[in-house]
Amino acid sequence: MPTPIVRFLKVLLLLLLPLLLVIGSVQLLVTDPYLAFEYGKANFPPDPFGFDRAQRLAFASANFRYVREAQPLQALADQRLGDAPLYNERELKHMQDVQNVYQAVSLMWKIAAVLIVLAGLALAWRAETRPALAAALKSGGLFTTALVGIVGLLAVIAWRVWFVAFHQVFFAPGTWMFDYSDTLIRLFPEKFWFDAALTISGLSLLGGLLLALIGWRWQPKRQAARVTIQPSTSQS
Repeated sequence: MPTPIVRFLKVLLLLLLPLLLVIGSVQLLVTDPYLAFEYGKANFPPDPFGFDRAQRLAFASANFRYVREAQPLQALADQRLGDAPLYNERELKHMQDVQNVYQAVSLMWKIAAVLIVLAGLALAWRAETRPALAAALKSGGLFTTALVGIVGLLAVIAWRVWFVAFHQVFFAPGTWMFDYSDTLIRLFPEKFWFDAALTISGLSLLGGLLLALIGWRWQPKRQAARVTIQPSTSQS
């Protein structure tokens, strides 16, 4: 019979593994290689106002660094296109909000990673609790797969509703809407975010399935080992 602490650690892993996988996937996308991959797609829409691929990549890379490295807002405010600022005041305010959200989520990811490692080590420390770790990996992986699968499916069948709902969760109403001629839309059109949502869903699904497979492959072996040990112990 699992003890309360073992049950608690299993539930903790179940809840934290989706966070680890989804936020980890987001962090993989806030990088120059992903920008190059996305901008290099044949069906990625060109900028109707004149940015070429090299300009987009350079400006978007600086934008990502600002968010990822928690740079001061002046790093974006100082960027210029000719004699004019690259971003207007509304865009700068939104990017400050984006950085705040990203940094908070990144901190959440680090905390989740530490707790997962500690919970995993606690369950792996003793042979009798290792099956609980295997079960937690399997259930956490399946929970991630189901959760991300549902969210990803909603993004595909109701993209506009999903996109608006996502922004309403993280940002104040109206602060994330811009003109088509604004730099943020020119760098990150709707196609960019649709592809990102699918990529994050795909990576998270893959990670969830991998964890579930590891737990499933490990669990029977641990259970079999317990069954083998118990009779010999009772006879001695």
